[in-house]
Amino acid sequence: VPCTVSQLLAAEQADEAFRIGAADVAQVTVVGIVRHAEKAPTNILYKVDDMTAAPMDVRQWVDTDEAGGENTVVPPGTYVKVAGHLRSFQNKKSLVAFKIMPLENMNEFTTHILEIVNAHMILRKNLAAAPRMPLPPGGPGAAGGIGGGSLPLNGLTAHQSQVLNLIKNCPAAEGMSLQELKFQLHNINMATIKQAVEFLSSEGHIYSTVDDDHYKSTDAE
Repeated sequence: VPCTVSQLLAAEQADEAFRIGAADVAQVTVVGIVRHAEKAPTNILYKVDDMTAAPMDVRQWVDTDEAGGENTVVPPGTYVKVAGHLRSFQNKKSLVAFKIMPLENMNEFTTHILEIVNAHMILRKNLAAAPRMPLPPGGPGAAGGIGGGSLPLNGLTAHQSQVLNLIKNCPAAEGMSLQELKFQLHNINMATIKQAVEFLSSEGHIYSTVDDDHYKSTDAE
């Protein structure tokens, strides 16, 4: 879920879950400027500032066995997009990042702000509508159990729902490829499919397997 630092700091914790308003959040993205970077043997600690609150601690664990891109410290002064999991230790919230991407274009910052507004409007709208929208028996999501049945209330577009259902029903161990999705959804262009896949991945509905072209559902049996 795209968020501001102030939203993350205000999130309420219940057990291991966090809530912003009435919506659960797990994987989140923030965009801000690196104010400080400190490298330790096993991790890099950043302070990322999006100007909505005090800079937030962002910890990225590094693979000590191989020198990859994750081991490179992003220098202070760089605008970055962080994707990670919200954590709380001794009442101090931080992000554990699985991806830190320097912005190539400041339009990405503006886009992130729009995504925040859009995502949280959708969450509020769906939460308000959910009690008045009982699922029809035998409806489109009936075969998918709880995960499939909640799709119409999940803030997913028709394209995102189609992509998720195909990935969810794919029996292959490596998941479904983008090419197979395009073959099945021949009336949707590849750019739209990729956008849907990126959204579903960022929301935690799917994950990449053998490479960035193959995906499985997190709800798969």
